[in-house]
Amino acid sequence: MPTPDPNIRLSNADREVLVARLHAATEEGRLDLEEFAERSTRVYEAKTFADVERLLADLPEDDRALAVPKRPKAAANAPDLVLNPVHSQVKREGAWTVPARISTRQKHSGIKLDCREAVFTADDVELDVDLTHSRLTLVLPRHASAVDDGVDLLGGAVVNKCSRVTDGPTFHLTGRSHYGRVVVRYERRFLWWRY
Repeated sequence: MPTPDPNIRLSNADREVLVARLHAATEEGRLDLEEFAERSTRVYEAKTFADVERLLADLPEDDRALAVPKRPKAAANAPDLVLNPVHSQVKREGAWTVPARISTRQKHSGIKLDCREAVFTADDVELDVDLTHSRLTLVLPRHASAVDDGVDLLGGAVVNKCSRVTDGPTFHLTGRSHYGRVVVRYERRFLWWRY
């Protein structure tokens, strides 16, 4: 992280980067959990970069722990993923393979697609949804994004917190939501938990 003007006010994104740096230092054993909790609280309370300089002064400048690793791509011939749960819960997480096309036909069900550790087969992933009284949660790695302007809503909702343009994979959401809810988000962190 380049050295900013200490008089500039912190943004929410700046705070997240600083807390991630503290988290990386905790994982390396440079800080204990109590120090991490105290410093993280002070980062969230800080107004300017000057307020947080002392919190990072005894930590190395190296930001390798924050760099987004380039994930290898799996073979491009991965089959489409089709999920059709009825009154069920479906979850994909860990190092699973994300094909170029995913379709869901869910009724009164929940699906969670956690892509933080997934291997992508393509830069563009088509996600065709058909939700009836259901919920779909898509958790993306920081270098990925989503476009949701192709979903028709009937009493449903799409909450996309990953719409910024990135150089990583992009999910293109299409289909319909009939009293369903689609949530697209990045990883959440609280102290040492990531979810």
